[in-house]
Amino acid sequence: MLVNPFPNENGVLAALSPAVYDRLKQRLNRVRLEAGTTLYDIGSTSDHAWFITSGIVSLFTTTEAGEFIEAAAVGREGVVGLSGITKRNGMSFCAQVQISGSALQISTKELQNMLGRERVFYELLIEYTHILSEQIALTVTCNWFHPIEQLLACWLLAAHDRVSSDSMVLTHDDMGQMLGVSRSSVSLAAGALQKRGLIHYLRGRIRILNREGPESAVCECYQAISRAIGYFLPPGAGYAPD
Repeated sequence: MLVNPFPNENGVLAALSPAVYDRLKQRLNRVRLEAGTTLYDIGSTSDHAWFITSGIVSLFTTTEAGEFIEAAAVGREGVVGLSGITKRNGMSFCAQVQISGSALQISTKELQNMLGRERVFYELLIEYTHILSEQIALTVTCNWFHPIEQLLACWLLAAHDRVSSDSMVLTHDDMGQMLGVSRSSVSLAAGALQKRGLIHYLRGRIRILNREGPESAVCECYQAISRAIGYFLPPGAGYAPD
């Protein structure tokens, strides 16, 4: 479990040299991220980017009928809102806070100015975008080929890596939306994990009882995503690249 692994609380920022970070930090503002808050919608423009310091933000894609599914989750290893610094007319995903936390926020204009002067920072964000794309691809594969119990175990382990608690507030509706399955399917999967003594679920709060338990139930996608992030983050960040 990650417990304050970065000196400045965020993996992307921790990968910057002290000199570049010192020039950047005066442009960062700490903000609270409340669960259920939408940071931006698909097709909209964003005036800010958020370097996550705690909690989890889900990136959702949707159909014309309004059905949602999570394409990726971002915690304190990453950043959301980078599409705002490109020439695209709108955002590719809906970004919604899944687990309450905080972030270091920067205006898109300030970030654009900073990237224009700091080539290393620009290249770092391009590399992070590649890692995020790899996570999205693995998530799509996992959702298509693996059973709901494995999907749920994978998501819970990834969430556990990003938060400082064994307990998380998540309803069955939240999990169903993230995984693109019905509420009843989530209830059955959560019930199966609970019967095996791996988790405890009561009134919208999930607690991981034994880290090794979900690891025994998870598919290979969890390790693949962890490796992808581990190659990008500084040593000691909690994601093993091997």
